[in-house]
Amino acid sequence: MKKMHVLIGGPVSEWPDELATGQIAGPWVAADRGALRLLKLGIVPELVVGDFDSMSATEKALVDAQVARRVAVRPEKDETDTELLLSLLNEDKSIDEIIIYGATGGRLDQLLSNLWIFTQERFLDLVPKVQIVDRVNVLKLFLPGQHTIKRLDSMHYLGFMNLTPVKNLTLLDEKYRLQEWSSTVPFSWSSNEFSGTVNHFSFDAGIVAVIQSRDLHGQQGD
Repeated sequence: MKKMHVLIGGPVSEWPDELATGQIAGPWVAADRGALRLLKLGIVPELVVGDFDSMSATEKALVDAQVARRVAVRPEKDETDTELLLSLLNEDKSIDEIIIYGATGGRLDQLLSNLWIFTQERFLDLVPKVQIVDRVNVLKLFLPGQHTIKRLDSMHYLGFMNLTPVKNLTLLDEKYRLQEWSSTVPFSWSSNEFSGTVNHFSFDAGIVAVIQSRDLHGQQGD
């Protein structure tokens, strides 16, 4: 299985501890300033995409000197750096899993963009490969079908959010169950929980994000 780690430009404060301490093995790719942050951790990304408008001349020279594959784009463009990076990853059909860091926190417009990128038809092949990870959340995307999910260590809550219209969403054995629920608009079923270490769900149409999460400092909220 080929796994690709992706770092984009969200706040370092939202990184999981294992990323902040440089413990996640590659391969890595990055969008714009994410490349500089990886280099500071001693990690050389295989690819960086961006307009580099957030870097000083010295910082850009550092990236140019160490990263072999760099794709520079104009600041005035129709796609985000993340979209351009994902387009390149989508060309590599050998990639089985894409784990994205730096997609949460900071600006809300960028957070929402990072989520709804995957509703674009051109990225549908990436949907079952993607996870978005930060210090208290792991989000995984699903296409229609019957699915099994395993509880992650330290995670307490389980949320289901349809990014598109959804048909017949069924939570079979979670703590709070749902039977053949449909909606024409995005909706979030939050604060659910596992009933065991493995649970199941299904749906017939749409894209659903499943979010495992925990509160900061181990506290449980509503």
